[in-house]
Amino acid sequence: MIPKTITPTELRQNVYGIVREVATKGHRYLITPDGGEAVVLCSRDDYNALIAERQLLRDLRQSEADLAEGRIFTTAEVRRSIRERAAKKKVEEQRRKA
Repeated sequence: MIPKTITPTELRQNVYGIVREVATKGHRYLITPDGGEAVVLCSRDDYNALIAERQLLRDLRQSEADLAEGRIFTTAEVRRSIRERAAKKKVEEQRRKA
């Protein structure tokens, strides 16, 4: 959805209506002050999705770098590591109960 462009003055004049549209209808607004840096008003769900996508892209870049550098593990190695962690956790839980 393309954000609707408004000025800070327009936002001030109808802040409650605009916030309600953003929160309930998923609308987005690009607020453009004269000569200033524009900002986007979006819902919390949109914001959280953007942050999650950003993290996924970082993880992908890191994975590509790891692969290029040969920092990889076989499926068997990963499974063994998971089993070892689970066993260690189980031992720690048993010690706490004793």
